[in-house]
Amino acid sequence: MKKNILQKVMLTSLSVMFIGTSAGLGTGKQASANSDKQADTKDTLKVLYWNADDFNKTYGDLFSKKFPDTDIQVIAPTGTSAITDYNAAIQKYSPDLVMLSPYDYQQMSKDKKLVDLEPLIKRDQYDMTTVYPGLLDELEKQGGGKLYGLSPKTDSYALLYNADLFEQYNVNAPSDGMTWEEILTLAKKFPTKGDKNTRIWGLSSFGSSNLVMDIARTEGLTYMDPKTLEASADTAAWKNAYRLSVEATKSGVLDERISLSGKSYLESSPFIMGRSAMIVASIGQLQSLQKAKNNVKNYKPFTLGIAAGPADSKDRKSTGYVFGSEILAIPAGASNVDTAWDFIKYFNGDDYANEYYKPNTSNNSIGAPLSRMIKEYSGYKLDAFYTLKPNFDSSITNYALMNKSPDLELDFWSFLSEELTQVVNGKKTLDEATAAIQLSIQAVADKLAKA
Repeated sequence: MKKNILQKVMLTSLSVMFIGTSAGLGTGKQASANSDKQADTKDTLKVLYWNADDFNKTYGDLFSKKFPDTDIQVIAPTGTSAITDYNAAIQKYSPDLVMLSPYDYQQMSKDKKLVDLEPLIKRDQYDMTTVYPGLLDELEKQGGGKLYGLSPKTDSYALLYNADLFEQYNVNAPSDGMTWEEILTLAKKFPTKGDKNTRIWGLSSFGSSNLVMDIARTEGLTYMDPKTLEASADTAAWKNAYRLSVEATKSGVLDERISLSGKSYLESSPFIMGRSAMIVASIGQLQSLQKAKNNVKNYKPFTLGIAAGPADSKDRKSTGYVFGSEILAIPAGASNVDTAWDFIKYFNGDDYANEYYKPNTSNNSIGAPLSRMIKEYSGYKLDAFYTLKPNFDSSITNYALMNKSPDLELDFWSFLSEELTQVVNGKKTLDEATAAIQLSIQAVADKLAKA
């Protein structure tokens, strides 16, 4: 279980490794939405990014093909794999384009240090009709009512389900906007006995501590206040998340993402192989289903259903279960606003989205879905992925905590794993485990505060 925890922490926190806090930036010249390009000269676009090779692989090479008259200069601060102070880096290098985490985007927007994109959108009559409206609303909210950036790298999730299993076991199919509690209730309606290599599972999930964090993200829960370093892991909402996860584990409905000896990832996945009723996943799972059809011998496809969820129980039209890592923005004072805007337009536009999702491609370099609403992918309709409004609040708080110490979240996961395992095994009550988790993470925070 600890291995699974560490793997998932690394996955969900990957973008945090190279994006960090924002401090003070000297007032620069406000960039104009009507900046004129110099005639008959080749543009230079200065981009602040954590790694030049990674940038070119993901963005630069594609942009250069589309805009061959633009030279891209990637500014990757030497001696580090992280940009820990965007404001200082912008002041030092004067880039035209930056890629921000939701946390940095919020902070820089609050300080009015980014170019408002609305005048550029209006000037160019840039089509915004197919932009994911919930994502657009969230970017405007975090921007204090203004749109300072667009994100082609926002990973939204949905509840995928095996409609054939629901029919076989006479269980009502999932609907849009279900909460984790409702999803787990459905999962318990499926068989819980049999050999793990062949049995049916109600839900594909990594186990108690991982499920707790999934619930917490969805519900917008945070385990600590980043300003006061006061732990908050013993609230009623957290305790409910612990309870749901422990009950699900004890009931035997979670497949724990088993790995079968001698089998490929596709063949080891109960959901892909038609033996798990549900999974919360990004559209990358749709690609995996297509790969199974083409590569797994004697594969038996099933009828796939997709519902919007999981939803926040406090607001069933929104979810915190979304991962935003790179928001494209233009620093105030940038010298080449128009070319930076061309870059943002391209990677958030229909042309790029359609190219990214064209049939028979294996493109997972940016994350999906993109900010443009794509109707289908790998033969499956994607409406459910765009139904709920994403909420970055808890993600922003977690970024702030990791900027305090990158070990905090790992520590919290370790405490969860240890304590909830004891509850599952009957060695502790839920109240005892809750108290222990709170005390343990507060002790870490106290040491951090003294340091």
